[in-house]
Amino acid sequence: MRHTHQYFLGLAVAACVRYIPRNLMLFLGNLLGDFTFYILKIRRKQVFKNLKFAFGNQKSNIELKKIARKTYHNLGKTLLEFLQLPRMNGTRIRRIVDTSELCKIDPILKEGKGAILLGAHFGNWELLGAAFGLGGYPVNVIGRLSDNKRIGNTIDRYRRLVGMKVIQKNDPVRKVFRALSNNELVAILMDQNTRKDMVFVDFFGRPAAYAKGIAVFALRTGAPVVPAFIVREGKYHRILIGNPIYTYSSENADGDIKKYTAKFSKIIESYIRQYPDQWFWLHNRWKTQPKQGE
Repeated sequence: MRHTHQYFLGLAVAACVRYIPRNLMLFLGNLLGDFTFYILKIRRKQVFKNLKFAFGNQKSNIELKKIARKTYHNLGKTLLEFLQLPRMNGTRIRRIVDTSELCKIDPILKEGKGAILLGAHFGNWELLGAAFGLGGYPVNVIGRLSDNKRIGNTIDRYRRLVGMKVIQKNDPVRKVFRALSNNELVAILMDQNTRKDMVFVDFFGRPAAYAKGIAVFALRTGAPVVPAFIVREGKYHRILIGNPIYTYSSENADGDIKKYTAKFSKIIESYIRQYPDQWFWLHNRWKTQPKQGE
């Protein structure tokens, strides 16, 4: 019953938000961020703990608080922008997103091996997927299974409306290999903590548990890994596409996975250091730690 109430409440909110003018929507996103930061204080202690650890003595408490508040602003606006996805088309997305770097993908796809898009919960990552989909690129995203099935299905439907193909996390491996063999893009956000099939590499000076997926897919298929991020700049967004990373296997398979995962981790960290208020600091990224002796 609780999930049913959540679902219909979500539909009502989405219907109201869908047609709000953009300037008002961005204003409401900031208000939502402040309400969550100051009043609800959702995961605020975790945010400050993460920021303190990542930046240590590099930034003052005032600077860290400013980053934290802007993080909540970004998430508030990201949520409302996502609810407006059903109205999005190629023309509309180009009005708010600088997609000029998407063309960097074209020569990579001409190689015929597909590509793995290395991303994170950064900026408005849903708009990044939408920009690829509405731009005519065959992009697959790996969706997280939601506790509320109806809400999860709605989220996936919104993604499909803007051209994204959704691969569910309960059966991703076979579908990822198939997508790459079909010369498609597979977008993977690899910045979350994991407890399964993981490898520990450095992230902001401390071991972090990463899923082996991207490195394994790249090493087995030869598909290049392409950093793909979206940055919020005032009322607009800009997509940043990095240089492709090609993986090469050696006789040490585990060492190869760790080496490339460490490289991917450093890329994510570099974007976060450059735009610290755009990452999802609410997540307990370092929750899983290696056991003594590992």
